[in-house]
Amino acid sequence: MLRILTKDMLETNRRAFDEMFRARAAVFRDRLGWQVDVRDQWERDRYDEAEDPVYLVTQRPSGTLTGSLRLLPTTGATMLKSEFRHFFDQPIDVDSPTTWECTRFCLHPLAGQIDQSRTVATELLSGLCDLAFDTGIESIVGVYDVAMVGVYRRIGWRPTPLARSRPEIGKLYVGLWDVTADNCRTLRANLSRLLEQASPDPARALADSGMR
Repeated sequence: MLRILTKDMLETNRRAFDEMFRARAAVFRDRLGWQVDVRDQWERDRYDEAEDPVYLVTQRPSGTLTGSLRLLPTTGATMLKSEFRHFFDQPIDVDSPTTWECTRFCLHPLAGQIDQSRTVATELLSGLCDLAFDTGIESIVGVYDVAMVGVYRRIGWRPTPLARSRPEIGKLYVGLWDVTADNCRTLRANLSRLLEQASPDPARALADSGMR
């Protein structure tokens, strides 16, 4: 099941935000070793606190979250304009009301095994495509590791690389992904196939995923 969260929903959806920010701390700080700000077991940054992000989360029928991501309009403050800017030699000027930045893409520890993680990742990206298409967002920009290229390709998410990071930073790309009806259909079809493989009741699995 997919849910959309905004900052003004924090108090009425406390459990969901608690699970999301705790999972981000567990993944980004504890597992990946990123230098992120964790307070009271929540990983939050200035974009969560000072901007107006939109969050997309996946959850099980029980309500437990399995994945999350964050969207910010590129017309405002973004990580690409500040934290990520020095990663790349060439300037990356992305500033458009129809292009949004995706960051904090997180497969929660409860997502479990590789097959389950792939399903959660596909569900998140399929939901992102549908949300963007329905709201007039034409493209998504984000920074990703070269190791994710093959994963994205299998899911059906094929961003166009705009730049590669300097060697001392690592093997990172900043990529732009087009939101189209065809891309949304491809992601939904891949998600359907993964759910059918994982569930003895495909119809129930599709209903639980929140697919339209």
